[in-house]
Amino acid sequence: MGLESRRLGAIGVEAFGLDLRREVSEADWRALRELVMQEGLVLFRDQPMEASVQIELGRRFGELENITIDEGPVDASKALLTNVDPQGRTRDRDDLKVQLLAINEGWHSDSSFRDVPASFSLFSGVTLPEEGGDTLFASQQVAWDALPPEERAMLIGLRGLHDYEQAYAIRGIDMTSVFGGAAPSATHPIARRHPETGRTGLFVSEHLFAIEGMPAEEAKVLIRRLVDLCVNPGRVYRHHWSIGDLLIWDNRSMLHRAQGFDPRHPRVMRHVRVAGSEPAIAATS
Repeated sequence: MGLESRRLGAIGVEAFGLDLRREVSEADWRALRELVMQEGLVLFRDQPMEASVQIELGRRFGELENITIDEGPVDASKALLTNVDPQGRTRDRDDLKVQLLAINEGWHSDSSFRDVPASFSLFSGVTLPEEGGDTLFASQQVAWDALPPEERAMLIGLRGLHDYEQAYAIRGIDMTSVFGGAAPSATHPIARRHPETGRTGLFVSEHLFAIEGMPAEEAKVLIRRLVDLCVNPGRVYRHHWSIGDLLIWDNRSMLHRAQGFDPRHPRVMRHVRVAGSEPAIAATS
């Protein structure tokens, strides 16, 4: 049958015709990679898989990112976003590990606080709450296309500070105590060129706190306006999880965020991230 797809809504597609748990031909794999880059978000349903399978899928997209969760680097097979402790008990809402997960409720792209952010992400649900815990997506390339030419020209060349420490500080969490020193931060172009498709998109998020050479209040207003442009409700896809769902997205074009849920209910998600490359400045408007 081969890879086929249908639209999820304003953005993203659902793919079918491939069982990712079986051998996938090189031609189908190239087609899938191209689909993810062109659409930004691809959903596969009814494909529950072991961690090892999801990790190997990630490796086909590229070298896996060294993931940091709470205490420091962990093996990709342990990259679980969870409110469940090692004994299988649901953590209290005041537990630091639960509070750390709250940062994912802000619009972001993975690892933007690193000099080299993630490219692709592969995300699946292991244990799901009865209500809440959806994941929302928005396209920064679609938002860029909606800007008038004069504003695009103004944005090209601007660089913004993505700061992990500030993202937690506004939630009352001191990340220096978690990392044992300064939390990571990085500056990236506000308008970025996708390294493989060549398409231009915004590179903003709710983890972006300053723009080089711009007064703080002016930068704050601009960042908020650009994020709001990206996440216009008419351009957002909201995914309600079922066991067996696998979402693959391209962080070089997409924003995402988690919806809150009752922390008394367990939620375990498996996240595999693929290392990217240093973001490139958009060349023209």
